[in-house]
Amino acid sequence: AAAIILLCFMPFSVSAFAPIQQQALHAPTKTIRIHATNLPLSNSDNNGGDDGGIDDFESNRMDIVRSLQKSFYMPESPTAIPDGDNDDETASYVTSSCPRAQLDESTGKIINLPLWRVGWIETPGRRNCLNVHEGIYTHMFESILSTQPDTNDPLYFGHLYLPGGTKAAKSGEERYRLKTWREELDDDDRFDNYSKSSTLNAPDISTPSVDRSAVVGCLMQIVDHRRMEDGRLMLLVQAVERFVVDEVLETLPYSVANVQILLDKEDLQFKGDDNDKNEQVDENFCKYLRGDAVTASFFYHDYEFNKPKLPLGEKNNSYLSKDDVPWLEISNLLPFAGYSSDDVSLNAANEKSSSMQESLLSSINNGDASSNFAEGELSMEEQLFNGGILWDPPSIQNVIVRRSLDTSDCDALETLLWLAMDDFCRATGFNLPEEVRVLMPPEMDYLDQMPSEHALSPLYPKIRRQRRLSYLAPALIENLEEVGKGIRHIWLNTPSTNARLRGALERYDYLNNKLMGQFE
Repeated sequence: AAAIILLCFMPFSVSAFAPIQQQALHAPTKTIRIHATNLPLSNSDNNGGDDGGIDDFESNRMDIVRSLQKSFYMPESPTAIPDGDNDDETASYVTSSCPRAQLDESTGKIINLPLWRVGWIETPGRRNCLNVHEGIYTHMFESILSTQPDTNDPLYFGHLYLPGGTKAAKSGEERYRLKTWREELDDDDRFDNYSKSSTLNAPDISTPSVDRSAVVGCLMQIVDHRRMEDGRLMLLVQAVERFVVDEVLETLPYSVANVQILLDKEDLQFKGDDNDKNEQVDENFCKYLRGDAVTASFFYHDYEFNKPKLPLGEKNNSYLSKDDVPWLEISNLLPFAGYSSDDVSLNAANEKSSSMQESLLSSINNGDASSNFAEGELSMEEQLFNGGILWDPPSIQNVIVRRSLDTSDCDALETLLWLAMDDFCRATGFNLPEEVRVLMPPEMDYLDQMPSEHALSPLYPKIRRQRRLSYLAPALIENLEEVGKGIRHIWLNTPSTNARLRGALERYDYLNNKLMGQFE
């Protein structure tokens, strides 16, 4: 009864604590105990002193909220509640337990992934500092953080584009409903262009393009976090892979799904060099090799993504105010993730990748890829591309291409892109950030760009360096003219490193053409 009384003291505007009725929807459940006598109901002394005014009342109110949060999000203890514990001052209630999102190595899927559905897009290789204030998502992230009491295992969540964010999710419109990629392929309305109009359910949500919930998103890792005085969460996160929604598990109080990690074509060579490129490959053959390829890709994360801490000193039980946050220092960690200086993990990663490639080549040579296709289905990647969920970047009209694009070789495209970026920087005076310069091939030290302070390890595969460049190079010009604006989703949905490098090169050539014309 004491716990119920305490909840009544909490105003509905407390964003850091989601309603118990919503939380109870997230199964499975566990029972915890709240010691009501430990919750500060007032800061008055026993002599009837004054409560200190509004500021002290607000501070006291947040103390109550945090006490409830600590109890609610306490990691589940293996120690059972002793029989006969009938302490009258102890109240217990049922809360939800958030299962940890984990990689299923056999399939390459992330199981039980909480989804953050918001109105902007992330791409792999980026880093961000999130300000979480909505009750639904403070609950989600607190639940995620509670799954890591005594381990350094990565904490994952999914970043999924939803125009209008939470408002769109609550609108009830079919196009904003969370779908799997199969449901999206079966939706005849997915190519409808709503332009600047919307339906009556959400008239203030509109975009100038196809306006619906995405099924392709980014797998995010939480690197560091702090709690604010007003109940908000500050999270330092980075995008490590992309995924497609495979199975929707829950939609309340927040969305949870099983997602399939999406690798580039270069990482999934289901067809050998001697095979007919038009030969169809059975998904039953692909799915197990895809699991090996995804697992091999995850082995590189320790090197590809360093884990800086927020510049706020050591963690303790204190809560940050707005004045405590060094915004300038935090901005120095953004917007791109950096590499680790320790390459010890690369040996195991390369060994795992080599083993996967040998297994894949053996299967292809044995003819397993196309055997009995009549009874199977196309690979997931081909279905996504044929159905318009994945696509190549659109070409730019009337661009003067000063270099040959007649190549499917990532090495050649990487070289041409660096030459174009060097021309662009020379003409504009723009200096490439360290996180981009580190990707420059060592044999291209003749460029005008200042060499990186930290060269990549010689053990690091060049195809993964090229993949990172294919995301970061277009990000540098995404706010310049129409060729770069508002197309981050295109780079996320491009099926291959080659196609992204080609699309980025074409856009840099376009900008360089215009810059040359201005100076002629």
